[in-house]
Parts: sequence; C-alpha cells; structure tokens
Amino acid sequence: MQEQVTATLGRFAAETPAERIPSAAFDSAKLKFLDTLAVSVAGSRHRASIISFDVVNQLGGHHQCTVIGRRERVSVEQAGYLNALSAHALEYDDYTKSVTHASVCLVPGALALAEWLGTSGKAMLEAFAFGFEIEARIARGMRPWLLDRGWHPNGILGGIGVAVAGARLLALDHTALRMAIGIAASEGSGLRKNVGSMGKAFHVGHGVRCGVLAALLAAKGFKVDPNIIEGSDDGNEGHERFGLADTFNGRGNHDYGKMLERLGERWELAENTTNVRMHPGSTAPGASIDAMIDLAGAHDIQPAQVASIELECTPQCLAIAPYPVATDSHKARFCLPYSMAVSLLDRRAGLAQYTDERVNRADVQALMKRVEVHVPEDLKRHWGQWGEGGVNWGAMRLAVTLHDGTVHRIARSTARGWTEDPATWDDLAGKFRECATGILSADQISDALDLIRRLDELRDVQPLLRALQADFDGKALY
Repeated sequence: MQEQVTATLGRFAAETPAERIPSAAFDSAKLKFLDTLAVSVAGSRHRASIISFDVVNQLGGHHQCTVIGRRERVSVEQAGYLNALSAHALEYDDYTKSVTHASVCLVPGALALAEWLGTSGKAMLEAFAFGFEIEARIARGMRPWLLDRGWHPNGILGGIGVAVAGARLLALDHTALRMAIGIAASEGSGLRKNVGSMGKAFHVGHGVRCGVLAALLAAKGFKVDPNIIEGSDDGNEGHERFGLADTFNGRGNHDYGKMLERLGERWELAENTTNVRMHPGSTAPGASIDAMIDLAGAHDIQPAQVASIELECTPQCLAIAPYPVATDSHKARFCLPYSMAVSLLDRRAGLAQYTDERVNRADVQALMKRVEVHVPEDLKRHWGQWGEGGVNWGAMRLAVTLHDGTVHRIARSTARGWTEDPATWDDLAGKFRECATGILSADQISDALDLIRRLDELRDVQPLLRALQADFDGKALY
C-alpha cells in the first residue's frame, strides 16, 4: 500500500467520471460556496486583506481575475491568494472534522481557475469535489500528528486540494495530476505559532497560490517525484526516504489506509462532517459561546451581578483557543475568557463582537478577568481526532456565579451549525447578509444568493463574480 498511495489517488482524481460524484456532494458544495463567499466579502475589509492587496498591486501582473469586494482585477494566482486570505481573516469559515478548513482554500482556488479558464459552474463544482476528496483523504491519513507537531494544516493540505481541482479543470492525465500533487507538497508550509495573527490567514492564501501554481506547472510538463506522499522505507537514509507524510509528521506517524479506504464509495462532500461556524473564532469554542448566550438570555444575567465565570472545556478546545487575555481582535478569536465575556454582555458573538474597538472596551476587559478556564479530569479524554472514538472537542460545562451566591449552570456538547445541528441554506443566507451588508448592495446580495443556488446551471462564473464586486474606500472594518 505504501507504494500505491499517490498513484491510486492520482488515477482516481484524474480518471473517475464526474457522473460518479453523488448528488449530495453537489448540494454540500453549494453550501460551502455560500458560506465561504460570505466571509470572503466581509474579510475583504480586514487589514490583512488590504495590506495583501496593496502588495499584489505593487508587484503588478495580468488583470485576469476578480478580487472579491473590489473592482480591481489581478492574476489568477493572486486572486486565489487574496480571496482565500479574505475568507479566513475573520475566522468565520467552516471546518471539516478530521480534515481542516478545506472549503476556505478550495472555493477561492476553484473559483479563480474557473474564471480564468472560462469554465462552467458545473465543471467548477466537479473539480471542487475531486479537490475536496483528495485533500480530505490525505488529511485523514496525516491527522492528528500534523497539527500536534506544530503545523497549521491549511498551508500544506489546501495547496494539494487546489492543485487537484486545477488539474481537473485543465483536464490533466493522471501522470500530470500526480506532478501537481508533488509540486504542491513541496510548497507546503504554515506554523501554528502564527495562529492568533494575520499569519493564519496568510497560510490559507499561500496554500491556494501554491495550488494554482502547481497545477499550471504540471500542465506545462514540470516533473517531480510521482510518489510524493509515501517515503521509501528501504533502510537507507537517502532523499527518497522523506515523502510528504514522514517529513511533516515524523517517521511512521501516518495512516495510509485511511487515505485509500472506500475510495470512490465514500465522498467527503456527501457526508455530514463539516461544522459551520456561526461565530467568528476557533471552531471548538462554538458550543461554549452558544451555551453562554443561552444561559445569559434565559436568566437575564447582568454583568454587574457576576462574581465569577467558570468554564470547563476539553484539552483540544483549550489548545486551539489558548490565550488567557485579548487586547486585539486576532487574539480575541482564540481567547475563551474574551468570548465568554462578550457573549454574556452582548448576547451574541458576531462580526461586531470581534473588532479591536469592541475588544478594548472597558466592560468586556473587566468581565474577562472574572473568567476562569480549566480542563476537568472527565473531559481530558477529548484529545485527538474530532469524531474518532467519541472524541468531541466542544464538550463543555459553564457556571456563572452571582454576587448573591446564585449559580447558573449549563452544559453543551455541540453548537448551532455543527454536524449535530447542521446549518441550512437559510441559516447561511442570513450569514451572507450579515457579512455583505454595507459592502454589497441589496440587489447584489440577492443576485449572489440566487447565482450560488444555481451554480451548476451557469455557463460561466462571471455573473456571480460581478455580484461580489464593490467599490472600496480603503478603510478597514476589521
């Protein structure tokens, strides 16, 4: 099996007829386009996106593709970078369990390539499905070791997914598609130390840019090792020993079987494995945020009444949102005390709750100091792959103690939008309106929603992209 992984995945991605994709996968893909494009529009007003556009504009290049939230056009590679960075800048995109934030790379990557090539919406969705499938399979065979060794998976896995989608759009054969995977694998990067900064969104944009370049190089005949995923375990310590899995994960820390299991029978997009984030911030705290909103509303808890807030969570939740205090919006999205405080104060946790201005107000800074977070013994088992062996990163308990001695308690294990309570089209349409209001016109929002619903009917993606363009005055909102 070790010698067959890249070859098997490459042949499947290149030669499987699109008719084999289940209809449920197309329905899921449209939801992922709706959610990702929503946060791309809002993220276009983030400082990381503005800085990145200024640099791309400074570098120059062909005006080939649309920048979401702007009127300007840039090269296909840079459009993928900018739109993906925007989509992840606010930490509001979805998360596929045991995989990573796959949509945030594949939607911008597939869209930029489809616009540049003039392909139909249906062809784009088909390519998206294959890219999503191959990325998910490689991820399942490399997690949790990849994350535990300090890598942010998006910058590594996302590029491979986009490369596969690009190879399908370019109609590459299985040999060339394997080259695209191999090139993208050598481009992969992204350090967890940058989580809680603009660097995390950069990893995503960089992954898309790498995937686009990999597909284009492979289409021109660029040659690399055809079996990049697996290393040669022949007892020698030469270059061939270090394939993708061993290099990033450490020797032997992978599961090739998961990469090939039920290939062609089980499609990731057709499974209910994606958590939609209905609050900006890392995924696992979503259950805690919903719990605080529900508890505060049910008992009309006022901040002046609160003596202390105790949050019990899983070790994985605390590892992903580890910051004890927040003084800017980046850290706030990964700070459990801040999320608990602002959720009690505002009874919501949307885009407005994760701005620098909101983070630095006296009320939330004071209440944040009354929050204690710890991992109790019975929740320590929730470490590892989300969904495997009953592991649930979101399991939590919350106790709010008032000055008069009253204690209000609540426990949750899921959040709204997660697989146990999936987000509907209407839920995501509401999120799209939240993200786009003030950037796109009401008519554009209506048009975009209609066009995304009919993606598979579009002769090309230009009408959708026109609905996502807007004038920009240069002022950051986030």
